Amino acid sequence: MEKIYEDANEQHVRAVKVFKKANETKAYTDSACKVQFKTSELKNAFIKGALIVLENGTLAKPIGFSVSSNVGTISYIVPNGTTATSADIAGLVSVADEA
Repeated sequence: MEKIYEDANEQHVRAVKVFKKANETKAYTDSACKVQFKTSELKNAFIKGALIVLENGTLAKPIGFSVSSNVGTISYIVPNGTTATSADIAGLVSVADEA
């Protein structure tokens, strides 16, 4: 059985916010959308309960995380703009960790 432990600096952290800038698919660490998540940071945020903050202030709960070519993608569901009864899966990407 594999276990995931919190670090001492995460003792009272409820969730990590992942910010999205309008017309972009990058995952940012700050509300000003200046600093992009690294892959390891984004994975850790997903594992420990991330919330995605969309550009209009709407919150989304991530549904998946994957890595391709050292770049992480956190996936979430958004309403479909044309069909009211359907939804689309969107994703925000990190930058690769430095070697």
